[in-house]
Amino acid sequence: MAETGSGRKGFLHTLLKILTGLFSIVLIAAVGALLVLAQPQKEDKEKAEPQPLLTASPALNIDNETELRSLVESFPVPVLSFMSGSGMSFVSGTSSDAGLSGGFGRVVTLYWQTADGDPLILQSIYPASALSLLDNGYHFSTIAGPTLFGVESVRMENTDTVRVHAATDTGLYVMTVPKSAASGISSLSRSLQLFSVSREEEPVG
Repeated sequence: MAETGSGRKGFLHTLLKILTGLFSIVLIAAVGALLVLAQPQKEDKEKAEPQPLLTASPALNIDNETELRSLVESFPVPVLSFMSGSGMSFVSGTSSDAGLSGGFGRVVTLYWQTADGDPLILQSIYPASALSLLDNGYHFSTIAGPTLFGVESVRMENTDTVRVHAATDTGLYVMTVPKSAASGISSLSRSLQLFSVSREEEPVG
């Protein structure tokens, strides 16, 4: 009987060792998992590299839609425009530099007109972070802006006009309409595109 008791004790001692070892392994794995989760994920936390600023270039002015290519070629990212067949009439366009700390940004402004004669202004601003290049004198609207290129836009207004703007990975894009045409902003936004020499149309998402 003594031998049986001794064997049982030995078995229990071995079993206890195994269970202790397994518990230690589980504990180490759990602590490791917690440490990984606690660490900031580099891919999620890393901020996108700032877009490089530009050197000064001469201003460009056009008064014909066929000349739009020259403005697009002068702009480092796609330009906001209306899709072909949208029913809008092109009036004129400009491209000009704007001073920013350490260099220059660039603004392409396109003037359009609806079939009813309402003036529309589309602006493409580079870099996308250059919110300081937006016109002052606007206040936030109580109405939400439409989605532009997969990004929720900000809707603002002043006494005469309503403006929506959205910053994408490439640029800051702005549409300004008179208050008389404000009810059609959602419809107008669906006719917008990002225009580039290599990729002419990217419809609003």
